[in-house]
Amino acid sequence: MDTPNTVASNEANYLKIIDYNLVRPFEQGPHIPTTTTPDGEVPKAVADYDDADKRMFSEDNKAFGFLSVCLSKEIALTLRDFTNGKTLWDALVNKFKGNLEMRNSRKGMLKGEFNMFNYVQEETIASLISRFETLITKINSAGIEYDQIEINDKH
Repeated sequence: MDTPNTVASNEANYLKIIDYNLVRPFEQGPHIPTTTTPDGEVPKAVADYDDADKRMFSEDNKAFGFLSVCLSKEIALTLRDFTNGKTLWDALVNKFKGNLEMRNSRKGMLKGEFNMFNYVQEETIASLISRFETLITKINSAGIEYDQIEINDKH
């Protein structure tokens, strides 16, 4: 995940499969229909929503609901104050991605795990390969770059 304001590509691709329009609420936030009055732009009354406003309102609610039902009860309780998909998504990213110090620490641990990676006694080849692929996936997700030669040397 690049920034808290960007839906990571895997998540965005999954959302596009479910409903392409679910990505917008996570990236741009909820659509707030407005109208121009002598006092300037003001939110529209729900009764004044046109078809586009209704569609976007529905998408906002669907996106929030989709994300909400995916959360475990324990996590949902810690995030109950968030009322739209974007703020909930950003909170989840911040909660699980961690601050810069935490991310750097995680990268250091993953680099150490990569450098120490070795066969475990009585481990099957399938298990060894699976463990290595899992480690490479974690490394890639953390933004650590190894060239293919380094990876092949470990494999």
